[in-house]
Amino acid sequence: MSLVILSNDAKEQTDIVSSVQSIYKPWSFRNSLSSTLEIPANSQLALTSAKISLDGQISMDAGEKILYVYLGKWLTPDQDLEYSNSYPIKVKLFEDEPGVVRTDTEGLAAELQKALNRSVCHPHYAKRCAVSVKRNNTTGEFEGYKIEMKQIDTSDQIIPSAPGSVNMIAQSTDAQFVNFRNIPLNRTYTVTTSGANDVILTPQQFRNHIQGTTFNMTGTTPPASLVKGEIIFDLQKCIGNVPAGGDLNVNFICGLSRFTEEHQRLNARYIGASYFQWNDSSETTANANWLRVFGDFMVVNTEGELRLFDTSTNGDAARVGVAGANRRKPRWREIDYTQGGTAAAPFNAIYDTTANGSRLQTCKFTLDGERVKIEMLDGAVPPVAYTLYEYSQTRRDGVTPRLADEIMKPIDQGCEAMMPVMGIYNDGVSDSGNAATDYAIALSEYNSVNITDIPNVAYTTELPVYEADPDRTIIPWFNLVAQTNPADRFHSIILDLENRFDRREVLFGDTTIQDQFEKCWKPVIITSSSSLYSHTQGANTMRLLGFSDINGVATGDTIWSDDGETNDQFVYSLISTEVPVALSSKSIFVRVDNFNQTSTNAANGNKSGIIAHLPRFDGQQQTGRLFFEPKNLIYLDLNNPAPMKINSFDISFVYSDESYCTSLVGSSIVTLHIRKKGETD
Repeated sequence: MSLVILSNDAKEQTDIVSSVQSIYKPWSFRNSLSSTLEIPANSQLALTSAKISLDGQISMDAGEKILYVYLGKWLTPDQDLEYSNSYPIKVKLFEDEPGVVRTDTEGLAAELQKALNRSVCHPHYAKRCAVSVKRNNTTGEFEGYKIEMKQIDTSDQIIPSAPGSVNMIAQSTDAQFVNFRNIPLNRTYTVTTSGANDVILTPQQFRNHIQGTTFNMTGTTPPASLVKGEIIFDLQKCIGNVPAGGDLNVNFICGLSRFTEEHQRLNARYIGASYFQWNDSSETTANANWLRVFGDFMVVNTEGELRLFDTSTNGDAARVGVAGANRRKPRWREIDYTQGGTAAAPFNAIYDTTANGSRLQTCKFTLDGERVKIEMLDGAVPPVAYTLYEYSQTRRDGVTPRLADEIMKPIDQGCEAMMPVMGIYNDGVSDSGNAATDYAIALSEYNSVNITDIPNVAYTTELPVYEADPDRTIIPWFNLVAQTNPADRFHSIILDLENRFDRREVLFGDTTIQDQFEKCWKPVIITSSSSLYSHTQGANTMRLLGFSDINGVATGDTIWSDDGETNDQFVYSLISTEVPVALSSKSIFVRVDNFNQTSTNAANGNKSGIIAHLPRFDGQQQTGRLFFEPKNLIYLDLNNPAPMKINSFDISFVYSDESYCTSLVGSSIVTLHIRKKGETD
């Protein structure tokens, strides 16, 4: 008679050895002997005990796969989404498997990471989510999941060095009448690059309407960086008296915009957002009709005056006299940068570009979190910058509160992925003695989000392209929402975001927009419907992921830990606040793989090496460390008519179909009893 003790980890330490080395996995391992063991002829084998650590199989019904992720201001109990510039994004687990799904903890972690990276669209978070299984450092037992939300804080300069060397040139789009986009002879300008690495917009003939170009997001041209990203337009060939003695003043726009062609899809006219109110603007100059270009933040030269616009609903004031649903539709809105004449020169009054007394020749946009700063620079060396607009609670006198039309909208989730937009309206100068090609705007600097550290990832604004390969494609949230339900004429989700009037207050709060990038866009994981983070109906994964004790909403500094900056990324980490419930619904069997014992597995109709079943009883612990000791030993013949010499034992834990029980972790222990047939002790 002989008792044999077997284990995949002799020291019963952690799951490190058993997970890395193939012959020591907790569900299949080999124990080699230092000397040969001789088993007498006609012997038998039985299992006397087994100890395992079980993660458990996870079975999810078709509807139990929903959570939401939110990136923005952490809300307090007395607030709601009206105080935020963000919207919860729906995340579907196992989206490609509509029925019941069975997996284990490692499989669920991998799927959660995949689903988050498919769904999170924010330029600085996209494709940077990581999920892993959290285990006890000593026993290797399952303790939950660790979710890491990473935000990149570096930018990339992508201005091309040679004509046609980057896709943003080929993908530029005219934003007025479609025939000027599709027929090259009717284009009013060309887009080229120069030896100075500028992207230049040059009219080829005189036209009586503006032609705006919004560069498309492609694999090689990600959206503008929101971390001190700078976008600079050289205006020397379209603003008066620069250089001295020149007379190239012309109406133009330059700025930033989300990319959209959806209005072209609807009626083949204007290219822009379908819900944009084209025919009703707060612009009051005589030449308002040419302001039919979609954009989010724009500097405009109109009739020799420098003006500032955003695209906004502007609260109740901008909607006076507008009837019906159009009252909630955004439109061009002029921002009073003079602030009632309280600012110092040159912007204490509407700036006269025909005189151009300060010799302005460059426009610079700086993006910082949810804020836009706009400066005009002169031609000095180094240039002097004059602030046209930056966020402040008061006017430039430091005392008078700013009015609603003096506060530019924030960079909200709808326009978080922006590209340059620029255009020239030159009909008014057609008889000035200059040729059409004498006028131009040059994009001289563009800082984009840096995605060079993410291999094989590309940007697109087309939903079919994204859906064809969501794991390696990033689509901005605006384009995803707008194209997912095009029948929703006004895109209710986007309009809900753009009509949040309370959010103007958060631009100046102490907890929303800070100088530090990591203080913006904080993550929230929502696994149960929330009244605080609304529009999260159907979230039903809080027990699955281990957040029941916080009602399924993981938010705030006490839940998330700021892991600081690593490799130019700020990392927020979230660990399950309780051990998730993971039940095993399969029976487990012990199999000896290198002996001659024989059993019959009628479940699959074959002979088998299974020697025992590990039974489960009501009231027994379902997962974690489990111990089994059969009361009645079942001995199987080893079918050895002669003595048998062995030097190893190969043990496996399997299901009834003989597949490995891969939900085991940590150390597994098996004790076997070998006796000569006929012996009773």
